[in-house]
Amino acid sequence: MSKWDERYQPEEYVFGTEPNEFIARIRPYLPAQGRALDLATGEGRNGIFLAQLGLEAEGVDMSARGLEKAQKLAQQKGVRFATRLADISEMDLPTGHYAVITSVFCHFAEPERSRTLQRMITALQSGGLFAGVFYHPDQIGRGTGGPSDPAMLGTLEEMQQALHGLEWLVAEHSLRDMSEGSRHQGVSSVIYLLGRKP
Repeated sequence: MSKWDERYQPEEYVFGTEPNEFIARIRPYLPAQGRALDLATGEGRNGIFLAQLGLEAEGVDMSARGLEKAQKLAQQKGVRFATRLADISEMDLPTGHYAVITSVFCHFAEPERSRTLQRMITALQSGGLFAGVFYHPDQIGRGTGGPSDPAMLGTLEEMQQALHGLEWLVAEHSLRDMSEGSRHQGVSSVIYLLGRKP
């Protein structure tokens, strides 16, 4: 069993069933229709939120257990939500396909980070939005979530560089008191990015 299948094994939703607060906050920017992709969707909370807004949403993750729980949550919330079991860094992505791509706490070390994120920008339509939530390097040692390997984390400037080519609507780094399931609790150092593809 993979570490992610193990993490999602419990019946409870380990990150909760509501969207990340930044994804909920950017609702006014999001289109009313179009295709949306949620990266590392886990148990589906963010992708299902996009589906609730009327987007044709798909979540991709490496955990079959997480995706199983995502389907269950989509049924409970009465929306259609497509799921794909795949490795984000290698999955097939059509060019200019998505109106929205979201990535919440999906971390890569360089050079894979820039390579993967540039592929996401290529997969966006012109005018499409990328919304990202990432832990900042000074999150390490806080004990409130995120990778323990500093190479997996970037500063605001480094994350913007990895996503170069977008026009920034929101680009901020702040300390947030998070309460999202049992895994993300307490004050966290978080980067929020919302960019539009020209």
